[in-house]
This record gives sequence, structure tokens and C-alpha cells, in this order.
Amino acid sequence: MNVKSKSIAIVNFIGVVEERNARLIQGLIISKLDMYKEQKIKAVLVSFKSAVYKENSKDLVSLVKILDALSKNTGLGIAIIDYDVELFKILKIVAKGTKVKLFKNAEVATLFLDPKVYKEAICVLLYDEDEQNSKDLASELSKYGYSVIRAKDPKEFQERMHEKAHDIIITQSALNEKISNVVESKNKLLLSKKLIINLPVFMDTAVETLVSFTGLHAQKSAHSIKGFDTSIDADNICAVMHFKGDLEGYFTLVFPKSLAIITLESLLGEKISDNDMETLRDGVGEFCNIITGSIKTAFDKKDIKLLFDLPKTYNSLKATQGYIGENNGVWIDMQLADKPFYMFITK
Repeated sequence: MNVKSKSIAIVNFIGVVEERNARLIQGLIISKLDMYKEQKIKAVLVSFKSAVYKENSKDLVSLVKILDALSKNTGLGIAIIDYDVELFKILKIVAKGTKVKLFKNAEVATLFLDPKVYKEAICVLLYDEDEQNSKDLASELSKYGYSVIRAKDPKEFQERMHEKAHDIIITQSALNEKISNVVESKNKLLLSKKLIINLPVFMDTAVETLVSFTGLHAQKSAHSIKGFDTSIDADNICAVMHFKGDLEGYFTLVFPKSLAIITLESLLGEKISDNDMETLRDGVGEFCNIITGSIKTAFDKKDIKLLFDLPKTYNSLKATQGYIGENNGVWIDMQLADKPFYMFITK
């Protein structure tokens, strides 16, 4: 066994891919559980470099079932790596719906499962017509380590909105105190105060995660309070995850099809057909899974508990809106490799 990073271990599948050898891998991993716990290992990669596959998909199904059960019973992340193109096509089918992940090699797996976080300070521009509420919110944000610019009046807020010094804008937060009395308005944000306070965690963690697992430059470019935008280019793939717990809402990732292809090809090391919508939707759903997994970890450190449902994927903006509804939320314009993509968080 070789350790790829401080929290990832690699085991080699040696010999023919059949249930007998799959049980040997299962036994090996189980025998190492105490060591994994001591070393704080959170994921195990099963390398197929030395595996011999005899084109019997039943053997692969058995292997994946064993690894899936192992992941569920131990809490370890389990992934298969170092497969060839033809084997990937089969693995993609048999691993669908399981906890077993597929990565081209250990380097790609490490980017997903053990992202290196280089968190920069978040600056928040805040204005609320209720001065006491503004002070209270600024105080809470400061406790979380954010830098807060508190506008003293609407004029200063309007002037500062166009500055690049801040990462997120929060305004009209008093509206969230009395949601039951809110009259529908395009300027009103139906998010809880606690969710508003923690929006920077969603944004910053998403950027860090995307940079880590793609190696591409990612950044936030603009933010606005509005409903889900269906007016952008039609050729997009969306993934939505409902979250609940200490916070509740919908997290939506909107990826242009061209960017989804570029990113998936860089991760899988395989050419992706622009007509392979199943792979593209699965890929964007996996991006959403990875981002929300990192978000959940970030919130765990703050003792905020979240549970994310499985992602639902769409290749229609209208269909996505039909699922999440027309409530206002925070629409976030972002860029990856200088190409636009979007996030939307709503109640």
C-alpha cells in the first residue's frame, strides 16, 4: 500500500477481476481500518494497473457491490483508478448509483478527495435600512472572520456596489426577519438570516474546490439578488441539490455545455462527445456533489450541520426553474478558465 496524500491510501488490485480477488481486496482494506483511523485516512483508491479484466461485466458488478458496501459500512470514500478507455465505459454503467467513484488516476482522485485549501479573506459589503439590524449583522459576520464594509446610507451603498474590493453584497436583510409578512417583490430575498450570513462559505468553498480539482483558475465576478435566470444561453447543464438541517434551501450549479466538456475531459483523460448528454449530466452532477461535499465539511468545522440530497440534473433552464421555483435568491456569476458558469442559492 502506498499513501498518495495524508488522507488517501492506494491498494493495488492484482490478478483477474473476479469475486474471489474482490474479497481479498475487501479483507485487505478491513484489516487496515485501525491504521486508517489512526492516520486519518478518509479515502481508499483501488488501482487497476495490475488487474486483468476478462470482459465479464458480472465480475465488475460483484466488485463494485463489495466496494459500495465497504464504503457504506466504514464511511471511507472508495474509488477505482487506473482503468483504460474501454473498461471506463463499463465501469461508468455498473458504478452508477453507488458510492464508488471513478477517476482516471491517483492525481485526479487526490484533487477530488483531498483538495488543498488556500482560503483568502472574504470581504462583505452590507447595507440595511434598519441601522441596529445592520450593526448586529456586521458583528456576526466579523465573528466568522469576514471583513465587513457597512454602508451608512443608500447613496454610499450604491457607490460601493461597483467596487471590486468586496466578494459579496448583502442588503435588505431586515426583510428576512418577517418572512410571513413579505409581499412579493423583485428586491426581496427570501433567505434566512443564518443562510445570508453563511453565503460566503458557499461561494468561497466552491471556488477553492474547483481550483483544486481542475487546476484551472476560478473566480467570482458578480452577485445579484433575483430569481433563477433563464435568459442566459440555452446550452447549459444544471445540477440542483436541496439541503436541510441548520440551514435550508437549494444549491444550483449551471455549467455551459462547452465548459462541462473541457472540464470532464481534463479530469477523466478521455474525449467526451458533445452528444453524450448522460455523461455530461452525470459529470455536472458530480461537480455539484464535490462542491457541496466541501461546503458540508466547511460548515462541520463551524458546527453547522447540513444534509444534501442527491443531485438532480437538467439540460433545460426552464426545467430547473420548474423544480426550484421562482423565489428570489443569490445569483452568482463565476468564471472557470475565463469561461462563465453560475451558481444560484435560494429558499
